[in-house]
Amino acid sequence: MRERQNPGSSSFKPTIKKQKSLWQLLMDKFNNRVEVKSPPEQLAEQLEVVRRAGASELGGILAAALYAKKTLDTTRQVDIPFPDAVFAGEQTIDETVRARLVEYAAELEEFQAECIAHDTPISGAVARGLPTWIVSLHAAASPTLMAQGCEMWAKLITAGGEVEEGYRFLLRREPSDVERSYFTYRPRLFLR
Repeated sequence: MRERQNPGSSSFKPTIKKQKSLWQLLMDKFNNRVEVKSPPEQLAEQLEVVRRAGASELGGILAAALYAKKTLDTTRQVDIPFPDAVFAGEQTIDETVRARLVEYAAELEEFQAECIAHDTPISGAVARGLPTWIVSLHAAASPTLMAQGCEMWAKLITAGGEVEEGYRFLLRREPSDVERSYFTYRPRLFLR
């Protein structure tokens, strides 16, 4: 263990705190998730990250979300299927559907914790993409959150041209053809 330097000593060098990038703040949020936040708090926090993000950061957030969706679609790591009909705007959202969306969000939160615990590059990439879907599920389930969900997705889709580079950064490799097929996926429910 290193001894702390005395601020009064001649060898004291103050540390300058660098401001973290949005991507690092997002990573810290998921790696150190301790407190449980309400769905409105989760959505507000995710929306703030998206609002502050530049084009390449938005591309990274969108790439992570699309990679998480691809993983959910192709591996069935969660018992409940992805609500494609809801996100496509093809299913009426009644109380039964709302309850299913909230249940699915809870399943995704558990899956995210498992991904973080596995601590591999692939599981980390999936874990980084799940919050976008978790808050989207809450927005779809709650009419009071829908406008924030729409705002988040409106901002995210502006980074469509940055998704491939975001994927490369996220996975440290070229995307596969199957992964590229997800690049154009957009939840039409939020694109009003």
